Amino acid sequence: MGAFKRWITSKKGKTAYWYIRYTVNKKPKWESIGKVGEVTKTVAQTILAERKKQIRLGTYGIMTTKIPTLFEYKDEYLAYKRDTLKNRSWTRDRLSLKHLNYSFGNYKLSEIKSGKIKDYQTKRINDGVRPATVNRELSCLKHLFNEAKRSNKFFGDNPVSSIKFLDENNEKTRVLSIEEENSLIQNCPDHIKLIVKSAIYTGMRKMEILSLRWSNVDIENKLITIEATNSKSKKIKYIPLSDHLVLELKKQKLITGFQDYVFLTTKGENYKRSDSLNSFVRACRKANLKDVTFHTLRHTFGSRGVKTTGNIVAVGKILGHADLKTTMRYVHIDKSLRDTVNKISEFSN
Repeated sequence: MGAFKRWITSKKGKTAYWYIRYTVNKKPKWESIGKVGEVTKTVAQTILAERKKQIRLGTYGIMTTKIPTLFEYKDEYLAYKRDTLKNRSWTRDRLSLKHLNYSFGNYKLSEIKSGKIKDYQTKRINDGVRPATVNRELSCLKHLFNEAKRSNKFFGDNPVSSIKFLDENNEKTRVLSIEEENSLIQNCPDHIKLIVKSAIYTGMRKMEILSLRWSNVDIENKLITIEATNSKSKKIKYIPLSDHLVLELKKQKLITGFQDYVFLTTKGENYKRSDSLNSFVRACRKANLKDVTFHTLRHTFGSRGVKTTGNIVAVGKILGHADLKTTMRYVHIDKSLRDTVNKISEFSN
């Protein structure tokens, strides 16, 4: 670091300039201060001292950088997650940002303070939005601020960091009854019936199913392999198949076996990550099923698996849960346990 005299060659000849050099994010940066004679070395050294102070306080670049609004920055952020990070959650973030944009779109990032975010959190809950959904939205906003700060589009503390996320444990996990399952499948168009059954009978996530290739389906050994690139945990998963589902997949192979993908749209194309599977939503509406999403099918598998086998570890492994606490949501109190506490209570009284 320091102030230096540099000679710049142009058509008019050589001219001496004062330059200062300093380091920002471990990268050297040169800055021209002015011509020698018009600017003194003392001025250059004073500006250098100011730059060092700005870097130390984390305010370097604030005065010269145009802080974007959330509306202006959101597309750049989504492109970064999609194209650079290759993060599959960018589609979920796109939905989160749609709601966040309603409240914060016209604000510069520097104008979005923790107080406004708390008000947003309260409003979403009062509007009947689930705590888990609100938390996903704030998590998206928090990561957006971190990325904006990294790319010098925002300076200062992340305003979401001081926000306490909502408790999600009080949410009821929605599962389908056998009657609801039958009604749903009856109302599904033919091209998604096996998609729905695959979710109920394996617990696979929607994109794990829609992106499934025949090369990952081992019908002979009754096994599906989920590649790490298509797994939320970024780890390879193995999903065992029931005899019933094997028969269904054999029929499906006669339909799409000449294609790479197991499931195709009505146009004969493979599904994209952005596909919302509107035909499933319409089927739920026709079956008069309320509070049902595609993820409900995964919950249904987990709940039935724990209830019928009692093997929490096995069900957790199939679902790909890293922590068994996640699988515990599907544990039901066995009748024998209730009988036990009743007998103990009777003995005491």
